[in-house]
Amino acid sequence: MHSTTIPDPTSTRTREHSGPGVGIYIAFVPWVLFTLVAQHSTLKWAAVVALAVSAAIALPSLVRGRPKLLEIGALLTFAGFTAVALQDPGASEWVTRYARAMAAALLALIAFGSLLVVPFTEQYARESVPRQLWSSPRFRKINRQLTTMWALVFAAMVPAHVIAGAVGTHRANLIFNWAIPTALIVWAAKRTASVSDAAGAQA
Repeated sequence: MHSTTIPDPTSTRTREHSGPGVGIYIAFVPWVLFTLVAQHSTLKWAAVVALAVSAAIALPSLVRGRPKLLEIGALLTFAGFTAVALQDPGASEWVTRYARAMAAALLALIAFGSLLVVPFTEQYARESVPRQLWSSPRFRKINRQLTTMWALVFAAMVPAHVIAGAVGTHRANLIFNWAIPTALIVWAAKRTASVSDAAGAQA
């Protein structure tokens, strides 16, 4: 006798409340690379590397005609950093010192700005959620909450990076450029997963 698989009637509802998935973390890669390269090399190389990676990540969405705000924002941001590094060596020293703070501030602006159009986490969540559920009030509410949380996390990173740039010591760099931002991002990632799981369990 052959067994028959019975579809789970709650599966669609669970997917409705899914978080943004791994796509959002891939979109963060250029920002992380920018920080890593800037730490060990020059602003020029950090900007060029981040710009190249941003273009590679954004290309599939652009080809499909579904550009994502976070990816377009990264392209514009690192194109700007590249222009500054190549055209104004004098200014690039100051920019290098506070580049991480500026990048975090721009991330926060992108995230907050997306709330006026489509929350940026929703753009990634749509990749795993049926189109007919995109207008669901619960789906929209959850992604507005997640986008707001990430925007606040990015904003909280700005003063930490400013302190690191102003103090300029190895200890300050370790604490304010790395430990605090990493802790905030890990917390936000865990919070994103828990919110998505809780929403799915309530479906």
